[in-house]
This record gives sequence, structure tokens and C-alpha cells, in this order.
Amino acid sequence: MDGGSFRDWLEGILPRLKENAVIIMDNAPYHSVKLEKCPATNWRKADIVEWLKSKGEVVDKSMIKLELLKIVRRIKLLYNKYVTDEMVSQQNKTALRLPPYHCELNPIELVWSVVKRHVKSNNKTFKFPDVKNLLVERVARVDAEM
Repeated sequence: MDGGSFRDWLEGILPRLKENAVIIMDNAPYHSVKLEKCPATNWRKADIVEWLKSKGEVVDKSMIKLELLKIVRRIKLLYNKYVTDEMVSQQNKTALRLPPYHCELNPIELVWSVVKRHVKSNNKTFKFPDVKNLLVERVARVDAEM
């Protein structure tokens, strides 16, 4: 799965959902493709200046990179948006993002850990068809109680 595939899938699903639906997303990389990249320490100073100016910030070319990044941190939340969240809101729905590493809020993580443990402990050949069979075998035993 990648950002493009997920976006295409979501685009087909959104019209089928009721108005004001809430879509819960974890922090998988394909759920979290940024609408726009914000400057980071590895950016060139000139690119940071250009990004800040495009946001209406007044910057001085004599400022050092550290000062520029301080301004970025101050305004970053205004531009730290995800492609999927924007798609969802345009369809009058809400994207609710789970905090990272909270299996209490995302119980599928507990199920996946059981499935992966089964594959790991029973994998003898390390061949794709055998691993796939182990996966299918354990997923078939997942029930509502789990």
C-alpha cells in the first residue's frame, strides 16, 4: 500500500459513506501523506526563506537557518495538513487520527500481533507461499472476542 493507492481507494469509498461520517485513521505512512512539505533542518536556507515568504512571513536574508526554522516551528501547524484529511473534509466528513502506538484505541494492532507471532513461530521454510498460508490460517481463526 502506498499513498496513491490509498487515496484512490478512499476516493471511491467517500461517496458511499453517510454525511458527517467519521473516518478513523491510524498513523500508517499511506494515511499520512502531507499536502505540503514543511521546511526541516535538511532544507537549504534559500528554500526555507522562499517557503516562509510564500506564507506571508517577513524574513531577513541575514537571519541564520536556526532563526528561520524557529519561525517555521511557530507557523507549521497551520500548514501541517494531510491529503486524506482534506479529501475527507471536502466530502463533509471528519477524519479522526489516532495517536501513535495506542493499541487500546486501535485494537486491530493486538490482532496483528497475534497473527504475526503465529507466522513467526511456525515459519520453517521462509518461502512466500508458506508464509502466506500461515497468515491466512491464523487470520481465519480471528473472531469477535479476539
